[in-house]
Amino acid sequence: MPGNGSETSTRGRSLSKNRRQKEGAKSVQPVYSQSAINRFLDENLALALLGRAKLLMTMREYANSLTDLQLCLKRKIPNRFKYEIFWMMAVCYKALGETNKSTVSLNLAEKLIGSDAKLLKLLHDSLEAKHEPIRKRDMTLPPISGQRHSIFAHASNKIALKKSAELGRYVVANDEIKTGETLVVEPPTAACLLPEKFGTHCHHCFNRLLAPVGCPDCSSVAFCGPSCRDVAVTTYHKYECKFLDLLIGSGMSVLSHTALRMVTQKNCDKIDDLCTNADKRPAGDFLQRTLMAAFLLRCLQKGGYFDRGSDAVVPTEQEYQVGEVLLRNLQMLQFNAHEVYETLYDAEHRLKGGKLSYIGVAVYPTVALFNHDCYPAVTRYFVGKDIVITSSRPLSPGSTIAENYGPIFTCRKLMDRQRALSSRYWFNCRCRSCLEDWPTLNNGSSLVKRVRCPTSQCLCLFTLPIEKDTVECPKCTKTVSLGENIGKLKWCEEQYGVGGKLVEAQKVEEAIAVLREALDVFHRVSAAPHVETHSAEELLTICLAHKGNGSDSLVKAKTD
Repeated sequence: MPGNGSETSTRGRSLSKNRRQKEGAKSVQPVYSQSAINRFLDENLALALLGRAKLLMTMREYANSLTDLQLCLKRKIPNRFKYEIFWMMAVCYKALGETNKSTVSLNLAEKLIGSDAKLLKLLHDSLEAKHEPIRKRDMTLPPISGQRHSIFAHASNKIALKKSAELGRYVVANDEIKTGETLVVEPPTAACLLPEKFGTHCHHCFNRLLAPVGCPDCSSVAFCGPSCRDVAVTTYHKYECKFLDLLIGSGMSVLSHTALRMVTQKNCDKIDDLCTNADKRPAGDFLQRTLMAAFLLRCLQKGGYFDRGSDAVVPTEQEYQVGEVLLRNLQMLQFNAHEVYETLYDAEHRLKGGKLSYIGVAVYPTVALFNHDCYPAVTRYFVGKDIVITSSRPLSPGSTIAENYGPIFTCRKLMDRQRALSSRYWFNCRCRSCLEDWPTLNNGSSLVKRVRCPTSQCLCLFTLPIEKDTVECPKCTKTVSLGENIGKLKWCEEQYGVGGKLVEAQKVEEAIAVLREALDVFHRVSAAPHVETHSAEELLTICLAHKGNGSDSLVKAKTD
């Protein structure tokens, strides 16, 4: 019918117009944000914040809009704008479900508007309209499995620390651990954002910037809000602020900056027992790190860290001690720092299309105790700059819980892994996948399938296929039936397929549940290497990473 066609056409134009308005808001917003973080435009800051707050409201970012409006009121904004600010605050509070605060803001707006009936009607009409905040992906830190550890405050009591002459300190399972259990949730002792991310991420918490606020004394960094800014400028940033351009311009690595940050955050005492390999360090390398420590110490002197004149050059005894700490940090971070990353998602395939993007470097004292294995028992992801360590397969008490330092057997051949680990971490890996030279997934077609002997504690593995289900085990010498374990292995492979389809459908939690159960069963009835299982473990890692840092930076614009 013509009427229906006209209605559809009008609705389509309306939707298209709304989309263009939102896209326009996103394109104009950076202009306001540049003004908001530029300290040289201080007199126009309130107007920039007000303009950005309006745009954020059109984007349904009511919490960020409210923050900008509150900052406006702390500035000397002309009185003629104040009724509009309280008007917008009333709308934001209502959208966020804070009715009482919305009413207070409404009353203030009405008082400032006075007897202007037209404005009062517009005010009340705007509050009667429906305002719903934009839905965002939930990014919360998971609870730790089991009880909290008595020594390691950010870890589960399902882990324990061991020490040996060959392995040094390493982490083992203290209890039965199932696939997908959260073993560590740890904030960093110190963390530094990569310089190339200064314009896109919060300098303090590493979250992506939407409505940034700047440092009151420089225009080099940006923060996601006043709370992060206030923590930074009252602690480490007040010492780094004046020399940040020099630090970056010197060409020093982000590890060197992290060594300095550990001092300016006054957190050095928390990690004084991590490995430095000082006895193995070549003289030339030691000299370079000593020169860097001297440079960083001088920056601290000039930055007022020691509460004495910045022109004083000869270090005091206290300053020499800080210099020694800097030198130790520079050596320790080489072997103990973690790269912090986020996942960039593609809208065409949100999970499998994700790409890792490194945004910073941090040091985590508990996680640094985990040794390396080319077939790791855990996977990690990040929420802001906090790290989450999750088991990627089941573990029995006493089993080593190993992390992966980069080279993993499913992707890189033995010689490549050994070369990378030897040059970067100064050790030769002797994990099982290295000793047995497991093939990569690309060459996994040659892998055989095996099932375990069903006798308790027997470690025998039978290679498939077998002529009959009932056989005599060469290790425990018992006559056993393998039919049940063979059936369970097939079931696991079928469940991996189900999990893969759930990933394709973007059903993250359902996929995690299916993959966790199947992986637990597999490791009871079979053993690695097994192509389908490692692919399933990779899918689980992708799903878990979706709970952490992520961005739609790869999302392609859709046509109207």
